[in-house]
Amino acid sequence: MSEEVIKLERVTAGYKVVKGALSIWKQVNVVLRDISFSIGKSERLAIIGESGSGKTTLLKVILGLLKPIKGSVLLYGRDIYRIPDEEREKILRKIGYVPQDPYRSLNPVLKVKTIIGEPLEVIGENKEKIEKRVVEVARFVGLPWSALDDTPEELSGGMRQRVLIARAIIANPEILVLDEPTSALDVSIQAQILNLLNNIYSNFKPTMITVTHDLAVAQYLADRVIILKDGCIVEEGKLEEVLYNPRHEYTKTLVSSYLYTTTTNSVSGFNNKS
Repeated sequence: MSEEVIKLERVTAGYKVVKGALSIWKQVNVVLRDISFSIGKSERLAIIGESGSGKTTLLKVILGLLKPIKGSVLLYGRDIYRIPDEEREKILRKIGYVPQDPYRSLNPVLKVKTIIGEPLEVIGENKEKIEKRVVEVARFVGLPWSALDDTPEELSGGMRQRVLIARAIIANPEILVLDEPTSALDVSIQAQILNLLNNIYSNFKPTMITVTHDLAVAQYLADRVIILKDGCIVEEGKLEEVLYNPRHEYTKTLVSSYLYTTTTNSVSGFNNKS
């Protein structure tokens, strides 16, 4: 494997739940159990699982939003939950994040150009550079010039997803995290977004993590996959090995349910990854 960018070591994570009529005691609802894996530089990894498998919790742990109960989360060799906040924030800025829902993830009252430029504003870039970079990135992701002065409410779902992607890549992140990047989109638009994401990888070679329930999406965007069930990794390996020679019974069920049907019906119109 190439240089390790992300490494999780025996991570257990969950949420505190208040119990009792007087809220006098708490327990921890464990969601992830003993998760260990690593991702190399410019590698494309898909984390696959059904609803309730722990995908969202795992994403929060990687993004620095949920401290594990046990274990270590290393980005570039540094445990992001055991270093000073300033250093942690600097490392996390290397991540570009595309959230799942383009309809609820954008501030409805801000103009598109403001939304896209937010990451550069946060790190203190000057206004002129931000404006220039916004135009460059908007063009790259296929947003028309006129859309920059619109609000998200005036855009289609596909255009909103392009806004989210533009915002995620504007600061040239070394890691790109995609949360169900096509699940909220019409079938005709899914193909366009998948091709755009593939184009981003071809041009910039970020380390890419795609969280999805759809094996067809993983087949297009990933080289290696992790299968998650009930908060545990049940299978891991190269894409072709896992899809065409699954070992775990749960993986076999996923493959039989999704691989052939979703390639045709869910994301029809885009070409298979070579």
